[in-house]
Parts: sequence; C-alpha cells; structure tokens
Amino acid sequence: MKIKYIGTAAYEGVPSPFCNCRVCKKAKELGGRNIRSRSQALINDELLIDFNADTVFHYHKYGFDWEKLCGCLITHSHCDHLYPDDIEIAARGYSHEHRTLNFYAAQSGYEIIKAVADKTDGGAAVTLVRAGERFTVGKYSVLPMWANHSEMTSPVIYSITADGKKMLYAHDTGIFPEKTWQLLSGEGRFDFLSLDCTGCLGLGGGWRDGHMSLVTNRETVERMRGLNLVDENTKIVVNHFSHNGGQIYDEMLEEAKKYNYIVSYDGMEIEF
Repeated sequence: MKIKYIGTAAYEGVPSPFCNCRVCKKAKELGGRNIRSRSQALINDELLIDFNADTVFHYHKYGFDWEKLCGCLITHSHCDHLYPDDIEIAARGYSHEHRTLNFYAAQSGYEIIKAVADKTDGGAAVTLVRAGERFTVGKYSVLPMWANHSEMTSPVIYSITADGKKMLYAHDTGIFPEKTWQLLSGEGRFDFLSLDCTGCLGLGGGWRDGHMSLVTNRETVERMRGLNLVDENTKIVVNHFSHNGGQIYDEMLEEAKKYNYIVSYDGMEIEF
C-alpha cells in the first residue's frame, strides 16, 4: 500500500497568511518542507482522504488522476477538511465526461455534501457512514471510529485495509475515546499509523482533546503497543501541523527521530 501526503497543515497552513509569529517567519525564510498546505492524503492514487479548499491546488501540483479515484473519505466537516463549494465543480456544466466522484462522510459531512452533490447532475454523490460500521470502497475495507474532536462535525478516524495491509488514519483527534479503543482492540496489527500532531512537540499545553502533539502521540502509540496493534515494523507518521504548535519541520525532526517517527511534509510518499 502507498500513501501520499499532498497537504500536511492544520487550518491556517504554514506559514499562516496573517501571522508574523516566529514559526511563520522561519518557515517563509527557509521554505522547502517547512511550507505546508492544508491536510489531504491519497492512498494508492485511488482513495482520497478529505476535500479541502486546497484540493484544486493539490491537483495542479501533483497531477493525480480523478478517473482512478474510487472515492473520497471525509474525516469531519471542518472547512480545512471539507470545502463543499468546490464539490460543485463536479457538475456536468463545469466538468465534462467524468465518473461520479463518490464521497463517504459521517452525519455532518454527509448533510453538507448532499446539499451540493444533489446539484451536480450525477457528477458527485455521497454515502452516509457511521462510526463502528465497516464499509467497502473499491477494494478497501474501511472502519470509521469515533474521534475526539468537535462533536458537531461528526469526526471519525479510519482503519483502512487492502492487499493484506492495514493502516490507521487518525486526524483530527485528541486521545481516542474509549469506545474507539474497544474497536481498535479487534483490528489486529497495523502496518502504518498516521497520527495528528497539531501541537508539534507539545511544549505549549496538553494537546489531549481535539488534537494531539508528539507527547500524546507517544502515549497513544505505547497503548497501541500494549494491545499488540503496533510493533517495531509499523511505520508511524506524525502529521497535521499548526504554527500554534511552535515548531517548523526542521525543528520536529530531531525529537521525532528518537522514537522512530516520520515527520510528514507536503508531497511525501511512503510505501508499506
């Protein structure tokens, strides 16, 4: 299985447009991997995760093939993960001769997408998903689970299985709810983890609810290790960074390497 991180920032991006904090100034000065667009990922070039306001930019930059997409999973309905206005581009009057783009979202995202998809003349469609209920997208077996994030956005994290490999995509969430831990305990070993790290090194607070940091990532991984959900062969990526966390990409690397964690950057591709 392969994942490509086509965006790795929280809502504001890095640098944030209106900000003159140390992180934003340093990111602008150094460029490269320190520049981050809003979080979005692509599995095997055929399963998109989230649809934010940077989607058109990501498409232009990375040139992925919409005709290969079997679907788009939505983690929750905050606008940096779901930007519904651009779904209307799938309408036949704007985009011609293409397959239906199928979205999968929990209640809040489902309602938002459906209101737009119904105006696309079959260009887009949406399926309601529920935490704890497994479903299939193409060759992928997907289990949505409850996330620790704003409840009004119907947040979920996803266990995704295909070709004998299993990954956990866990953004935006703080420490997982207990009912999610119960589901995870039945999932078996993961080959790959992608964990929310909005708080970066975690020097500015607990980052236990809503989002995580490297500190709470470590706590999460250790609990998963105790449940035999991860082992020394599991690839672990920290992702979804904010300038409010306090560190740029270059400053995350040294600490993350101590735990054999990979720090994501826009355009990073990993096979597992």
